[in-house]
Amino acid sequence: MPTWEDGVVDDDVDVAAETPTEVGPQAREDRAEDGQATTVLPAADETEPAGESSDAGAADPEPPLRGRGPAGLVALLVVTVLLLAAAITAGVFWANGAAKQADRENALSAARQTAVNLTTIDFNHAEDDVRRVLDGSTGDFGGLFTQNIDSYVGVVKDGEVVTTGEVTEAGVEKYDGDTASAVVAVRTTVRNKTVPNGEQRFYRLVEQMEKHDGRWLVSRVEFVP
Repeated sequence: MPTWEDGVVDDDVDVAAETPTEVGPQAREDRAEDGQATTVLPAADETEPAGESSDAGAADPEPPLRGRGPAGLVALLVVTVLLLAAAITAGVFWANGAAKQADRENALSAARQTAVNLTTIDFNHAEDDVRRVLDGSTGDFGGLFTQNIDSYVGVVKDGEVVTTGEVTEAGVEKYDGDTASAVVAVRTTVRNKTVPNGEQRFYRLVEQMEKHDGRWLVSRVEFVP
């Protein structure tokens, strides 16, 4: 501090050196060894406001992936249900088609067996052979065969007839689920009193089939050229 002695100011006293200097946030004074004040700027980290990061201007995080919300789950559920419905529909169609094909095969198999039964007769057991034919028949054919069974067995026995039939070709012409029409080609070997050594004969039959209680029976037989 300056001193006043007898009203005279001591000029040797450095007023600036004795006056305190306020050091704020913008600058501060350091004193060198020679007594001169030196202004020192604050470091960069000292001027940065507290609580603010250098990454403050960075972009916001990417939004969540699309389709992960409720709308995406609903869409996934709808697609799953549609795929399941398509699979079930395809399975039903396949099952129905397979069932119809199997039923056609059953009708054809019954027609083939009827043709073999009609052309395979042995006079030694004619009654059993005729009953086998009747067991697979219905409708007009079954009725006519039943009415003439005795005369038919008598002819077979009197002529000592032995025939053996074999199906060579067969196919279904029409099928509607309950009725079917089949064409069957048969090769037979016939022996009787007139032809003791046997001879081959060929027949072509058109058989009308009907399904009763799940079983295919012949209702009509026609021999065609």
